[in-house]
Amino acid sequence: MKIASVTVNRNDGYKDFERGLIHFKSMVDTFDEVNYVDWNSENGSFIWEIENKLPKKGKINHYCIPPNIVNQIIFDQSAQKCNEAISRNIAIKRSNADWIVSTNIDVIPPTRRELKSLIKNLNKNTFYTISRREAPKEVIKNNSKTIKELRESLINIPARHFPAKVTPNDEYSLINCCGDFQIAHRSVWEKIKGFEEEMIYACFVDTNVQKKAVLNGFNLEVKYEPAIYHMEHGAYFTKEDGTRIIDNKNVGAYKGDNKAYNDVWCWVENFDKSKNTKDWGLGQIDIEVEVI
Repeated sequence: MKIASVTVNRNDGYKDFERGLIHFKSMVDTFDEVNYVDWNSENGSFIWEIENKLPKKGKINHYCIPPNIVNQIIFDQSAQKCNEAISRNIAIKRSNADWIVSTNIDVIPPTRRELKSLIKNLNKNTFYTISRREAPKEVIKNNSKTIKELRESLINIPARHFPAKVTPNDEYSLINCCGDFQIAHRSVWEKIKGFEEEMIYACFVDTNVQKKAVLNGFNLEVKYEPAIYHMEHGAYFTKEDGTRIIDNKNVGAYKGDNKAYNDVWCWVENFDKSKNTKDWGLGQIDIEVEVI
C-alpha cells in the first residue's frame, strides 16, 4: 500500500520557511510519496530556499510551475496567485499511490503508524476530511528540535469540532477548513477528476471537491482522529536572514493576497456536474519533476 500527499505553495513570504521545513520533514517521515507543486513563484521555488535542510530520501516530487507558464494557462489577473485546483491536480494526476492526501504546507500530519492504522479501516468508496488541531506558534517555536519532540509537545491539544456551512443547502463542508487534510483512494480522485479547474479564485475549492464526491456516488465523512496539527501563523517565524517577518496584525498583506473569490452559489449551492476534461491536471503535458 502506497500513500502519497499533495501540497501546494507559492514563494511569496506568506507561508514561511521555518514552518515549511517542519512540514516537509514530518511529511517525509509519514508518507511514501510527498508531492509539492510550487505555483507562480516570481523568485524561484519555495522548496529551493530550504532544500539543503531537507532529508534526501527520494520521496519528494517537486513540480515547479513558474509565472511565464502560469500566464499561458490563466489569463485573468484577478485570479488567485497561488492556484489551488490546477496545481493540486498536477500532482494527483501523476501519482500512482493507492491513497492520496491533499493537505497544506502549514500542517503536521499524523505519524506513519497512525496514518496506516487509519487507512486500514477506511472505505475505498468514501471521501474523508480530518479536522485539524491548532498548534500555537510558541509551542512550535520552543519544541521543534525534532519532529518527535514537537508531536509530544502537542499531544494534549484537543480535537477541533467546528461544523460549517457556506450556503443554506451545504451538506458537504462538514467542518470549517475542510481542505486541511482530505484523503481518498486514488480511484475516487480519478473518478471525480480532481479539483474543479475553473475555480481560479479563492475559497470553496475544498467544499466543492467534497460535493463532487457525493455527486459521483461516493460517501463523505469527517474524522477527528488521528491528530493533525495546523501551525499557527505569526511573527515567531522568519526567514533565516531575518526578512519576511509575518506580523499578526498584517497577515494577508502580501503579494499573494487574494482580491477575488469563487462564486459560492455557483460552485457549492448549484454545482451539479464537473467541467474538467479528461486532461485534467494538465495531463496532456509532460511536466518536469525534481526528486529530492
